[in-house]
Amino acid sequence: MYRELQPLRRTLSAELRSALLPGLPGIEPDKLIETYLDQLTLFVGADVADLTLSLLAIDASKEELGSLLNVTNDASGFRQITTWLEKLRSQHQLRIIAVACEATGVYYWGFWDALAEQPNLARILYNPRTTEHMGEVLSKRVRTELVDAYLLAEQLRLGSTPEVVLSQDADLLSARFCSRSARDLAQQINRKKNQLRALLRAYNPAFAQAFPGQKFHHPAVYALFEHYLFPDEIVAAGTETIAAVLTSHCRTAFDATVAQQLVDLCRPVLLRPITRSVIRQRVLDLADDITTAQSRQRYFIRTGYDLIKPRSETKLLKQTSGAGLSNTLALVSEVGDVQRFPDGEHLASFLGLTTSKHISGATVYKATHITKQGAPNARYAAVNLADHLRHKVPYYHTMYQRIADRKPPHKGHFVALVAIARHFTTNVLYDMWRYQRPFFLETEDYRQYLKEHPHTDH
Repeated sequence: MYRELQPLRRTLSAELRSALLPGLPGIEPDKLIETYLDQLTLFVGADVADLTLSLLAIDASKEELGSLLNVTNDASGFRQITTWLEKLRSQHQLRIIAVACEATGVYYWGFWDALAEQPNLARILYNPRTTEHMGEVLSKRVRTELVDAYLLAEQLRLGSTPEVVLSQDADLLSARFCSRSARDLAQQINRKKNQLRALLRAYNPAFAQAFPGQKFHHPAVYALFEHYLFPDEIVAAGTETIAAVLTSHCRTAFDATVAQQLVDLCRPVLLRPITRSVIRQRVLDLADDITTAQSRQRYFIRTGYDLIKPRSETKLLKQTSGAGLSNTLALVSEVGDVQRFPDGEHLASFLGLTTSKHISGATVYKATHITKQGAPNARYAAVNLADHLRHKVPYYHTMYQRIADRKPPHKGHFVALVAIARHFTTNVLYDMWRYQRPFFLETEDYRQYLKEHPHTDH
């Protein structure tokens, strides 16, 4: 039963119970009251867009009672909607209004808050993915605003779709915002890094050869761009000058050997006809953008982590190999209270790490790809954590090798990581958070721990 519907149905149930006639043979009073409660409820689906809303109302017998199309998504539109809802309720002699909408970005916020002020009205929020599933069940292949509103109303009438529970924890919501902001910045950083590497590959490929991988984006290398960027400039400067620039920014990362290698690699590079000031300015701008974005990313990660640091889930997850600040922040802030999931499979499904199923008759069809529903930020953190676990946990190392060997090299790597992330989320992370147990590298250590600390509800 949906949370906001419970008190409304409870109040109306007490009123109906006092007015019921004495029990009749073969009729259970509780089931009769449930039927009355459904018959006295107006089920409304609201499709929310950026500028407009479309609503459709049905009753317990699935009969369409009315629709309202393209209402403005502002205060005047909300007043029009509440007037329309009250008119339908009075016209059909109903008592309770239940309105369902989707959690679509921030577009529903104003409408959601406006509904909170209405008496005898319950608000239910759905994941957009469930509306797609309902459309598949009802064979609604063509999706319009009115069809979406109908699908929402039908989910509400059936009462079988889990609602989205909005968190009221200010620290958790702020940490979630910080985590998502840091993830957005990470994508920007990667894009800028690729642009910088591609630019220098065209005008001085020696940098990528002398500084492979992440060394290419070291602050000392960025400092070198300011003075010596093109091949002839580096050769003319010489090994001692290049080494001095590198070591002045970091004494341990680079030495004269790296400087000599860079100079030698620059000697055979052909110079391209280009205005150097333009290329130099672009390189410096990209390096500055990367450095600035990294600073902002560190701020959001540190600020968000400080907000969730006192939570028990944070302390437990930090014990896991590879669970750094960013991964811990994403998983803790996105999942929230793990007690709302009945088991680990539901948690993995919430993160979009499970495959979807389709039933046709007596046949169950399983998809080969994960659903990718839920927060991509947390899913990315789980897969990133799995990449660390495969190196540290023997069980996951064996799992990785078994799966990766059956697939093409590049594809097998990611398929194996997703499998590890799903297994860890389902069997380890859920157990850690729900039962407050520590993390173990070895399976036998965990089994021994369970013998000494058995779970009462297992």
